[in-house]
Amino acid sequence: MRSRNFDTSLAALQESTNEDQSALQDVSKDAFAVTPLKDVMHSNTMTRASEPATTAGTSRRPSDRWFYVGVTLSVILLNLVSFGPSIIDPSARTVPLPLTSIDLAHVLVSVAWLLVFLAQVTLIAAGRAAVHRRMGIVGVLLSVALIVVTWFMLVEGARRGFDLSGDLVPRGTTVDPGTFLAPAEALVPFGVFVAAAVWCRRRPAVHKRLMMLAMWTTTGAPVAHLMGHWPAFRALAFLIGLVPLAVLFIHDRLSQGRIHSVSLWGGVVSFAWANLFFIVIAHTSAWHAFADWIVRGR
Repeated sequence: MRSRNFDTSLAALQESTNEDQSALQDVSKDAFAVTPLKDVMHSNTMTRASEPATTAGTSRRPSDRWFYVGVTLSVILLNLVSFGPSIIDPSARTVPLPLTSIDLAHVLVSVAWLLVFLAQVTLIAAGRAAVHRRMGIVGVLLSVALIVVTWFMLVEGARRGFDLSGDLVPRGTTVDPGTFLAPAEALVPFGVFVAAAVWCRRRPAVHKRLMMLAMWTTTGAPVAHLMGHWPAFRALAFLIGLVPLAVLFIHDRLSQGRIHSVSLWGGVVSFAWANLFFIVIAHTSAWHAFADWIVRGR
């Protein structure tokens, strides 16, 4: 009996030992198994490819995301301060309310464009890029509409010789068509910046700066009306024109450590074009002849 128990215990011990040796061999094989070279290279490549995206995602600051929202709100505020007084107190208007049909169309399209712009930059700040892209077509259509209605509004004003609000041309006086049509120069950089932004829509750093430059080109009219309400600002006209450039340059410097080439060259060219037009081109006989042809057909 004792011999039988001893034999049973010995057999169980031997079986346990064999299982332990087999497990040890399996672990040794796994530990020293050689991964194929192509698998290692693929793994390393995937890791390196994912590093820039991770870095880019973590390096973006909240202040940078909301910068464009803040600038857009400031432009909307500028428009309210500039155009609001003649609407709230129409007693000083050259032509009483309501607005003409073309002026009303211009107001509606301008407001819609700014609100869509605000929605677009807010969507990006909130991380809703997919919705932002879907709304892009609305922004493009409004940009085209803004160019068209602004041009016809200026032509209608040039035929009258004065603006409806009385902010730009004193009541009882008129200006020649060439002078009144001069602000149309802003439509050129606006159209160029929007078209370039659409073309570069898959390059966010370029796209957002081009659209910001496009919005800045629309601030000429509200600034002019602002000076009409407060003539003291006219002495600072040149410096006011530099504000958009300074804002873009400072933002790029603080957020990127350098001024982005689009901000630099786009801002400089836009500023140079506006000054070249108002200082040189708008005073030429060729421009005035063109304006007379547009307005009077002769």
